[in-house]
Amino acid sequence: MEAETLQLVTEHNARWAAADLDGLFALYHPEMVFTDHYTGHRYVGEALRTHVTAVIKRSKLDSLTYTDRVRVDGDTATLRYREAIRSASGDALLTVTACDVVRVEHGLIVAIDEYAIPEQGAEPVQVSRPAKKRALEPGNRMEKIGLSAREIGYLLADLDAWMQTARPFCDAALSLQQVAAATGYTRNQISFALNQVKGVSFFDYLNRIRVEYLLQAVPMPVEGGVVAWAEQAGFRSTSTFYGAFRVVTGMSPAAWLTTRAVNTD
Repeated sequence: MEAETLQLVTEHNARWAAADLDGLFALYHPEMVFTDHYTGHRYVGEALRTHVTAVIKRSKLDSLTYTDRVRVDGDTATLRYREAIRSASGDALLTVTACDVVRVEHGLIVAIDEYAIPEQGAEPVQVSRPAKKRALEPGNRMEKIGLSAREIGYLLADLDAWMQTARPFCDAALSLQQVAAATGYTRNQISFALNQVKGVSFFDYLNRIRVEYLLQAVPMPVEGGVVAWAEQAGFRSTSTFYGAFRVVTGMSPAAWLTTRAVNTD
């Protein structure tokens, strides 16, 4: 039994990695149930196919790092892994730690229980550890947010891609409502991903992107100096710009410009 279970799970993983949906569903029992314990969602039938298809489009098996060998006990296999959700440029936005419990019946997979939780992202956490732990734990709040641990990473990736291509942050009046309307996520979902997972507010997130945009792509204007420079990235307040600049670079704009001049001579 254990050898058959291991073989079936190994074949399932191979077909998942190959994005072979037909081959994958051929391994599923007609009454197969996938349970996401982070949100409490259960997927069966057509909803299961839709869910698995959506996940495979965004995340294949080769993006996973297994943290233990497959553990098999009779008709049940346990897999532990971590998955990094990355931006288009390859930066890690979120890491998901997960444990899948796979149950086999009559040579087919009849149930997969996924226990996944998002880990700290690239931004420094600005809430206390107990508060952060409560925010990320599965429960009723996750059902209201409506996103799995992995989908929170997809939200961050979609948000990053939109910011980099459309550069909406250059509009000083950009609001959370506008971002939600443009990306297809709700304000609550975006706020949760930024506040509780990344540890930053919406405006802190925007201001970091604005500073990074100036540093990477916008030369200092000949006229207007630092103030005109900041305005090109959507800053409407000089004090806000100076504060955000120091957070990102660790120095004032004047000090950064001096250092840059020295390094380029």
